[in-house]
Amino acid sequence: MDCPPPLRDPSSATPPGVIALHPEATDDPATLRWVVSHHILPFAGTLASAPGLDDLLADRVSRVVVGPDTLLVTLAPGSDWAELGPVVRRALMRALGHTDAWVGAADARVLSGDDALGVCADELIEGPIGDIARAHGGHIALAGVQDGVVTVKMSGACRGCPAAVITMHQRLEHQLRRRVPGLVDVRSING
Repeated sequence: MDCPPPLRDPSSATPPGVIALHPEATDDPATLRWVVSHHILPFAGTLASAPGLDDLLADRVSRVVVGPDTLLVTLAPGSDWAELGPVVRRALMRALGHTDAWVGAADARVLSGDDALGVCADELIEGPIGDIARAHGGHIALAGVQDGVVTVKMSGACRGCPAAVITMHQRLEHQLRRRVPGLVDVRSING
């Protein structure tokens, strides 16, 4: 699969050539989500091969699933993160330096900028940003993404609430800018 080189936001706080990478826990103890800030990955789907990761994929890592700005890494049975965490981090850093050589499995697909924004916005809205709204009796839903503009619909207690505007801009927009270069704006369709 031909994959374009990763995009970099020139206004990013991360210096050129430096890739910010951090792990987050998931519901599965064998799987960590590695978030890659300010660096769009070349496709979404299962990773079949990547320089630096191939040795681990052969026996210690059972699966790597690529998202617009995340890598879900699942260890093979019998492996543990305490032992392999630093090894996986080094391997991911090497692989991220050569994304043009990544090979996706049959389910992999190249994402447009709007696709990447939509996936990340949906993940944030269904996760931590949506949790804030739900905790206050409101709801935020992704309405669409076009030309770098993410549109959301706020309902329940969020509709017309000044704090919801702060949540939308200071939290959702801030997180999207950190994760996906190319965000133009976040707007609400109901004001």
